[in-house]
Amino acid sequence: MLRIGCIQGIKLKLNNWFLIVLLLFVLAGLSSKITLLFSAVLWHELAHAIAARIAGLKVKEIELLPFGGVAKIDCLNEAGTRSEIFISFAGPVASLTLAACCYLAIQMTTTWQEILLFYYYVNLVLAVFNLLPALPLDGGRVLRAYLTSYYGYKKATTVTIKISRLVSAGLLFGAFWYYLYLNEINLTFIVSGVFIYVASQKEAIITGFRTMRILAGKKAKLTSRGLMPTTHFTVIEQVPVQELIHNFGPNEYYVVLIVQQDKLKYRGMLTETEIWEQLPEKGLHVPIGHFL
Repeated sequence: MLRIGCIQGIKLKLNNWFLIVLLLFVLAGLSSKITLLFSAVLWHELAHAIAARIAGLKVKEIELLPFGGVAKIDCLNEAGTRSEIFISFAGPVASLTLAACCYLAIQMTTTWQEILLFYYYVNLVLAVFNLLPALPLDGGRVLRAYLTSYYGYKKATTVTIKISRLVSAGLLFGAFWYYLYLNEINLTFIVSGVFIYVASQKEAIITGFRTMRILAGKKAKLTSRGLMPTTHFTVIEQVPVQELIHNFGPNEYYVVLIVQQDKLKYRGMLTETEIWEQLPEKGLHVPIGHFL
C-alpha cells in the first residue's frame, strides 16, 4: 500500500490492486489516461467522505481501489443502516453526476472529444460497477445495511458474502466467455472477479470482530443518550446464545424473555448488556437459559 498525500486531514493511500490496474494501463499504452482514472476514483471516494461528515462521522483515510475505494470511517458499522446507505450511495451518485457532465460537454463542444468520452465511460463504469451487490463495493454495503434491519449484522454479512462470491464467479465466467467466443482476454472482468472474491473473504474473517464491536458499543450509547429503541425476543431456554445474537442489529437495544421448552412458561429476562457481559465466560454455544 502506498501513501500519496492528505486532503483536509484525510490520508490518501493507493491499494496494491489499484497499482496493478495502473500497471495494466501502462502496458496497454494508456498511460496518458492514468490521471483521469485516478481523479475519477478520488472524486468517487471524496463523495463518500463528505457524506460521512454530513452524517456526523469522522473520516480517517481514503484507500483507493481499482473500481472505487474504501473511506475509513470511524464507527460506520455502528452508525445505523440509514447512514450507511446514504454514505454508500454518495459515491455512485457523484460518479454518475460527473459522467452526465461529460456527456453534456461532448454534445456541446467538438474539442477534447476523446478525453471527454474516456472520462465519461470511466465514471459510468465506476458508478455501475460499484452498484453490484458485492462486498466491499457500495452496492454490497447497501445490501448488507438493508438486510441488517431484518437479520442482524452478522447474518446479513454472511448472506451478502455469498452473493458477492456469485458476482465474482459471474465476472470470471464472463471473462471465460469473452475468451472462448470472442478470442479476447477481458482483464477488467478477471481483475474485478478476483478482487471481489479476495475482498469478500477478508470481510468474512473480520465479521465476527465487527459484530462484537457493535454489541459492545451499545452500552456506551445507551448510557450517553439515556434512551434507545428496544426490541424484545422470546427465546426457548435451550437455544444456543450464538443463534440469538446473530439476530441482534446495530440500531436497537434488545431485551430477551426466556421460556421453558415444554410449557413455554416464563423463566426470566436478560438485557443485551447482561448477555454481553457473560459471553466471554460462558461462550457462544451455551444455551441461553444458562445465562440466567
